[in-house]
Amino acid sequence: MKKHTGHWLKRARLLKGLKQKDIAKDRFTRSYVSQVEKGDAKLSPGAREYITRKLKLPKKYFDTGLFLDEKKRLDELIKDIDKLSDSYNYDLAESKVSKALSIAQEAKNDNYINTLLVKLARIYIKTDRLNKAEELLNKVNKYYIKEKEYKKLAYSYYWTAIALREKKKYQEAILILNKSLEENYKLERKKDLSLIARALTTIAQIYRFIENYKGADEINKEAINIAIKSKDEYVIAMSYWEYGFLLHRVGDYEKSISYYEKAAPIYKVLGYEKLSLQINNNLASLHHYLGDYDKAIALTKKVVKISKEKGYDEELAYSYLKGAKAKRDKDLLNEAEYDLKKSINLLTKLKDNRILGEAHMALGLLHKRKKENDKAILNFNKAVDIFKTIDQEVYLNSAYSEIMRFYKEVGSLEDKKIDYILDFINYADKLIDKKKKIIF
Repeated sequence: MKKHTGHWLKRARLLKGLKQKDIAKDRFTRSYVSQVEKGDAKLSPGAREYITRKLKLPKKYFDTGLFLDEKKRLDELIKDIDKLSDSYNYDLAESKVSKALSIAQEAKNDNYINTLLVKLARIYIKTDRLNKAEELLNKVNKYYIKEKEYKKLAYSYYWTAIALREKKKYQEAILILNKSLEENYKLERKKDLSLIARALTTIAQIYRFIENYKGADEINKEAINIAIKSKDEYVIAMSYWEYGFLLHRVGDYEKSISYYEKAAPIYKVLGYEKLSLQINNNLASLHHYLGDYDKAIALTKKVVKISKEKGYDEELAYSYLKGAKAKRDKDLLNEAEYDLKKSINLLTKLKDNRILGEAHMALGLLHKRKKENDKAILNFNKAVDIFKTIDQEVYLNSAYSEIMRFYKEVGSLEDKKIDYILDFINYADKLIDKKKKIIF
């Protein structure tokens, strides 16, 4: 890290209320102190020792530019920022980053500044400010390469890859994740097992996105083993959750439940309420698929209650949807319709198109069951239009399958079939080798 010795000296002197001559006295000339502050002269080892003792500065002050209380406050803020970011409280996390940056920038401590810029980039990623995140991370990556801070570079590369993943640049994301792993493995005994597990879990997630389920399975298992060795409870839960999601996706529902149930108590102990609620919603889906509608409904009722109290709109929208699907299949049709409409209203506000499309398909199937065919068709059309805007073909393929089944069953709407058949043919080739369709 670049040493801003002149700035640090002047800053310490002013905070102590001293003039240059007060520091110099009979030991140095005032001119020497002035030259050091301006960067025109170096602070000699003897002068550093004398000034550190005279001004009662921390021993490492001229290495960091920080007073003890500032370093303590920065470390506390960073801990808070990580906790808040892990629990999706990004507004408060960003405000704490701002406070921490003001301290680090005032002290011209480049290490803390770049650490905080990575934290800020993470928040930008999670709040859909992807270009700003990439800009910050590219700047930070250059700094860590120059400083040969390989452990921190691996971490910065990881979040660079997450930004690329969110932009659906999957191959680029995998490339950067592998660079993160390479930098980490160079550290040998000092390598960060927690970060390695995060990177592998993210690669497995991307493989799931592109439907390379075999690759995702292999890498997920490796990630779990490394996460356990790291003893980082949050990352262990993260790897369990992703594997549960993969098993969920390929239809191994009972095994998926076992991994979600491994993750849930860890998040609960760590105090990540939103994450535990999201797992409950996923578990509700699985119990619904297995035909245990009462269990699914009970799980979502719990999520609805907490989400309403805490203002968790996303978790609330999902729980209404998951519970409504179970209620629909239990023939509680009016309750299910009411909940689906509440879910659709929330999802529309959240601009969560993938799940909004799923909700319209679920509502269409409910109207089909009520023999309200016009309403069913209206919602099917809305779902198809939405699914065409997202880059996950399995949703569109699954929707077409349900719609074709609907027209086959109603029979009397033969003339309406043609448009869907033509669209369906266009996507038919993409149906090959699909391990699992979406269950609406």
